Amino acid sequence: MARVNAPSHLDFQSYINNYAGRTAIDRALYISEHCDSLEVESLQWAANAIKNNTRDTAKYSACMTQLNEACKKRGLGAIEVDQAWLATTQRENEDMLESLDAELKGYKNNMIKEKIRDCMTRQGDCYYQAGDFTNAIKCYIRTRDHSTTSAHTLDTCFNVIKASVSQGNFTHVSSYANRAEAVSATQKKELVQSKLEACRALVSLYHKEKYSSVADALTKVTFELGNSFNDIISANDIAVYGGLCALASYDRQELKAKVLSNSSFKSYLELEPQIREMIDAFYHAKYSVCLELLESYRNDYLLDMYLAPHVPALFKLIREKALVQYCIPYGKVDLQRMATAFQTSVPDLQKELANLIGEGDKISARIDSHQKILISKKRDQRQQALKRSMKAGSDYEKATKALMLRMKLLKADMIVKSN
Repeated sequence: MARVNAPSHLDFQSYINNYAGRTAIDRALYISEHCDSLEVESLQWAANAIKNNTRDTAKYSACMTQLNEACKKRGLGAIEVDQAWLATTQRENEDMLESLDAELKGYKNNMIKEKIRDCMTRQGDCYYQAGDFTNAIKCYIRTRDHSTTSAHTLDTCFNVIKASVSQGNFTHVSSYANRAEAVSATQKKELVQSKLEACRALVSLYHKEKYSSVADALTKVTFELGNSFNDIISANDIAVYGGLCALASYDRQELKAKVLSNSSFKSYLELEPQIREMIDAFYHAKYSVCLELLESYRNDYLLDMYLAPHVPALFKLIREKALVQYCIPYGKVDLQRMATAFQTSVPDLQKELANLIGEGDKISARIDSHQKILISKKRDQRQQALKRSMKAGSDYEKATKALMLRMKLLKADMIVKSN
């Protein structure tokens, strides 16, 4: 992906304060890799965060190498690597793991289930802090055999999810989100479900699934979640990812029902007012306002590690939807006026419209290149009415057959009865 020179609205410190733990560090490093103007600042922040919040010596060394290379490119002096911290932390990591291993053997000999689970969790935490996500996941998974309550099982699932996100293993994230959902009799069911929906949204983004599935998941997240899950996803991310994916995939009715009339999601939109303004503008057919605002945030969204790979596709889909929606009410459209509304030239607009007409007939129309007019094709109302009638007849037939089958089963006493 091309490097971003100057994000229009991104203040690094304000942005990174929305996150905690590994996610904050990974996002800072992603920004350093893709933005020249923020490279040194983000690397300095990441190096300090690694030292203060983790015990990951390998990541600290790699970060300092990158930082000094960035300083060298700009003619700045080298920043000294904290060799004492590296040596002390490496030794402490080894001692801690040895101590926990001995402690675990004692608990296993005495068959103290709760202590075994607790010790395995601490082992996983130790590996996670050291950046060894593979062994962390193994330790977390082993705790499942020693879980005695649904709360323990949920802890296991969310620990595995956290380590898998850091590792970039989103297949694991999806698997353990499904396991967590299957756990019954949980406290704060809505909060747990909101966390799982947020995880599913990230999985859908990572695996490049339909944008409607991302929007569906995030519009179900209650505002109770807020920033309590910001070691995975922030409240601002929920607004941005959910809003953009909704714009790209929802029709006008879905936007109204799932976004604009959704009190929880509207609360998230207050955190990112530009997304709210885009959706309002699109819904009220102010397409030029929506697209201009969207374009002004392009560089900001290109620095989001989950959203960046989707920015070109999302922006293209939203623009195409706006073009289609603009044409729907009219029999004829003046291309000069339309080009002005979409801040483009008539030849470029003609190419876009030709693509939309050719690709799956997204716009049912033809272009008069001489008069610069788009003329909608007249729909055969009679044929459409016949199709609707045939479908209604087919649906009625299916419903009648199902009702008759049920009546015969009842008559023959072939039904499942409750105890």
